[in-house]
Amino acid sequence: MARNDTFFLRTSFDTSGTNYVSDNIDISAYTDPARGRVLVVDKAFISFSTNGGGPVLQADIDAVIGHRSLGAQACSEKQTALVPMSNNSLFMRSNLYASNVVNDAGGIGTMGLFEETSALNPAEYMGGFIIPTDAIHVGVDATVAWTAELKVGFMFEVHTEKLSLQRIQELLVSLTAN
Repeated sequence: MARNDTFFLRTSFDTSGTNYVSDNIDISAYTDPARGRVLVVDKAFISFSTNGGGPVLQADIDAVIGHRSLGAQACSEKQTALVPMSNNSLFMRSNLYASNVVNDAGGIGTMGLFEETSALNPAEYMGGFIIPTDAIHVGVDATVAWTAELKVGFMFEVHTEKLSLQRIQELLVSLTAN
């Protein structure tokens, strides 16, 4: 359950073909991990739209027939690619799948499938997910370039917290468990 002293952090960016695209939200103004002051994520959300901000349409998938997918993640450590669910820094993940079908030979593609699978979107944490670093890393990757680039938005409801020495030690043990 979110606390009454929460605030929001947001970022968004466009995909770029099949490249891993990422951003780091600087949270150093809110934290001092060496002294136990950390940022805690209570809720997190990912949204997908066209790079103009509208809904994703069949023309964004492919002109005629085709399929596309896109993975999005949020982590407490900087990454260079999408990470598996076993990565301790991963705290939000969502995948988007879309395809067009053709109803008649030579026809224009119509949207046949648009599915978002969300293992962790929206993410809501009882007690919060502690970010023991100075940034929240967000990133996206597409397996095949979309006809039009997509805009992926991230929003985090967060609060700051001062951890006890015992809690810091527990956190360190859990982060090195892999």
